[in-house]
Amino acid sequence: MLRARFLSPVVVVLGCSAVTVAAQHNVEVPASCMPQVNEKLFELLKAGEEHPVDNVMICGITMSASRTEHGGPHGDHEILPLRVTMPDGEVRPVEVVVNDDLDGVITAPVNASVFAYGQAFFPSRGKFAAGIHDVHCSTHRGADNGWVVVNGARHPVTCQR
Repeated sequence: MLRARFLSPVVVVLGCSAVTVAAQHNVEVPASCMPQVNEKLFELLKAGEEHPVDNVMICGITMSASRTEHGGPHGDHEILPLRVTMPDGEVRPVEVVVNDDLDGVITAPVNASVFAYGQAFFPSRGKFAAGIHDVHCSTHRGADNGWVVVNGARHPVTCQR
């Protein structure tokens, strides 16, 4: 009986460690931008989600060239405004927010093809239905390694975990 009590917490600790390691992995970029790529974001918007959600992928076309948002507590950011086609055929405006310090300066011209994988957020006002940020190697538990791809160029190229 004493042995069973001792092993149980060890199994729980090992189980938790396996989940943490498995959660921070590299997700492949899809071969093409199909509305199904945007399924998770579509479901979150449909459900009225208001809180950030890790591990969300989107793809779309920039509706204008990216712009720089200077300053703020986390430094400069590049904003990539996208037209994202949802699985129901609706096109929604979604922004990809790139942190210059963590991700590098990643810009995009108008009509660029963009894929992004990171944390979805849901602004309470403004013209965007949602946004994706944390498009860099994972910095917190539960998040996979993020990325942004502009016209076929992936940033970051790889994450070491």
